[in-house]
Amino acid sequence: MKRLASILIAIFCVLGIQAQYDRQQILKVYNWDEYIGEGVIEKFEKWYKDVTGNTIKVEYITYDYPEKCFDQLNPIDTSFVKEGIPNWMKGTSPFIDDLLQHIGETQGVNAHDYTVGYLWGNTGVLINTKYVKPEEVYSWDFLLNPKYRGKVIMKDSFSDLYNILINYAFYEEVKMGATNRNLLATYLTNRNIAIVEDLLERARPQMKSFAVDDDKRLMANGSNWMSVTWNGDAKWAIDEAGDKVDLQYIVPKEGSDCWMDCWAIPACSKNTEAASYWINFMCRPDIALLCMDETGYSSAIATPEILKAVTDDSIKETIDLSYFFGPSATAVHVDSVMYPDKSTIDRCSYLRDSGDRQEVLREIWEKIKETRVTNYWHLAIIGCVVLAIFITCIIILHRLNKKKTTTKG
Repeated sequence: MKRLASILIAIFCVLGIQAQYDRQQILKVYNWDEYIGEGVIEKFEKWYKDVTGNTIKVEYITYDYPEKCFDQLNPIDTSFVKEGIPNWMKGTSPFIDDLLQHIGETQGVNAHDYTVGYLWGNTGVLINTKYVKPEEVYSWDFLLNPKYRGKVIMKDSFSDLYNILINYAFYEEVKMGATNRNLLATYLTNRNIAIVEDLLERARPQMKSFAVDDDKRLMANGSNWMSVTWNGDAKWAIDEAGDKVDLQYIVPKEGSDCWMDCWAIPACSKNTEAASYWINFMCRPDIALLCMDETGYSSAIATPEILKAVTDDSIKETIDLSYFFGPSATAVHVDSVMYPDKSTIDRCSYLRDSGDRQEVLREIWEKIKETRVTNYWHLAIIGCVVLAIFITCIIILHRLNKKKTTTKG
């Protein structure tokens, strides 16, 4: 079997099965931390028992670097349909399906046989308007602006940042039609990598810290300026902050990336059937909504139930979601952070596996993160304190000398 991981946008959610233990089957689910709906695991265990008569125990395992979980894959088993169980996997958006299928065709593989979309989103910048105005971040130029030295919390994901910076570097060429964003994202040439590395070095002084999950909490507390983050984490932070902090999420004009997390079954799995049941269950609309509510990210499912649930008539502006829900969804009252407008999607490239360049990119990113940045504000403060102490000492000495002279007189 071909290595499907090399053709997918991102397989961040991987399933593994452990053999029967103490007369119970154990389903190992590998996923990001805080990336599943509350109570979903318990609901699956009960549902699995109801429809199969067998007991299953889910062992939920989280990780930070999903690349470690890439493996050869087993096809998804849909034989459960014969048992009268609906195939909820058919409810995924044509936008998601077409993207996966296109990538699979380039490798001669039907991606739908091996993977199903879970949650998806894009990368942008979340700002605290107390410190930063929206117009200041309409271009990724702000990453190179000394005004924001030590003010940018950076998502610890170089794959996303690479796409951001390559879009920025070739923005004029993209506008003229000399290249396109997906070509730039796909061909990781030495020249393009060098260009991004140079931009990273220039942007490093502006980076305050690096985070996978904590950035959303750091922004929600109101003490930080901005964060380059994923839209779902931005949504979580905005909701958590409420009226206390005015946070806004923006995708700059040069564009960004669009990514998708998928469910897949490693070839080492001992029970493909149970894993397939899990994937199908996660596509059930009510379960998809639970995961959306908990994570802030949009589900790959695009059924009428999902569209109805996310529509909010209290939102005045409308969003063109025809690319995701179909031609009837050209003007939907929906949260634009969770569901970007078609015009935003058109400015995004699609995140892909870095293949044999992964290690090169990882080394560059680790080097950038380890680069020590001099904090001139701290130096200035220390300098002022030292100067103040020096001046105080001179004044005290002057007064002592004056007093001594007066006494002698």
